[in-house]
Amino acid sequence: MLQSVLITGASSGIGEECAVFLAHKGFRVFAAARRIDKLKELTAVGSGRITPLQMDVTDQASIEAALKTIADERIRLYGLINNAGVSAMGPVEKLPLDEWRRLFETNLFGLVAVTKAVLPQMRAAGRGRIINVGSLTGRIASPFQGAYAATKHAVEGMSDSLRRELVPYGVKVSVIRPGAINTPFGQHEVEMLANYENDDPYGDQVRTFKAWFSRQHPTAPSPVVVAEAVHHALTAENPHSRYTAPFKMSYALALRNLLPSGVTDRVLERVNGLAKYRK
Repeated sequence: MLQSVLITGASSGIGEECAVFLAHKGFRVFAAARRIDKLKELTAVGSGRITPLQMDVTDQASIEAALKTIADERIRLYGLINNAGVSAMGPVEKLPLDEWRRLFETNLFGLVAVTKAVLPQMRAAGRGRIINVGSLTGRIASPFQGAYAATKHAVEGMSDSLRRELVPYGVKVSVIRPGAINTPFGQHEVEMLANYENDDPYGDQVRTFKAWFSRQHPTAPSPVVVAEAVHHALTAENPHSRYTAPFKMSYALALRNLLPSGVTDRVLERVNGLAKYRK
């Protein structure tokens, strides 16, 4: 019997790549997104192993309906990849609170809602894998990414608690930390930064940061590096609690952990061009 997994946010980028990659590796994949029309193309490239599902992770009724569709096929999920996520870019002082709430509703509360819905069947089976897609930003927070970084920090902490709670039940939890990845997500973030380019008092800094940030995603690795990490977390007997994708970004995390915060700040400012604004 094929192992079955549910992937949220599968209509593009990392989620789409994971769905196709895992299908080709022999998994039965339930690919979920808010708009099912964006998922139909996946059925043609997934070796017949991808089933599209409509799911809005911020809507409990939508989650329950999607899981009922899976249950009606008499399938018990082995893996859950919580990938659905949104971003918002802008200075902490200027970004509206409604934007903060929107991010937390999807990136944290939606993730928890889907996890809570899936966990009973995994506990009953005495096995399972939950993989939460975080971000390198959850550990190294750049300027103007405060809201997004906050949600990904929260995912890190929640995942640690969840992993320790589920030890007696054979369910293992991993966090994937993508760095810059070549997907449309990055371009969307650049466009959001443009809203603050002429906004006092941060406009000059935003323009400088945007010029640097806009070069990161087009030259970044393919989302396949994330899919490979997800596959390892699903199949390894003892999966890591954390995966960094691409792996080379682990060195940036090591420096962040070893260096004093003041030194780390100055290194980042030299990289992103904001050093000239330091007083």
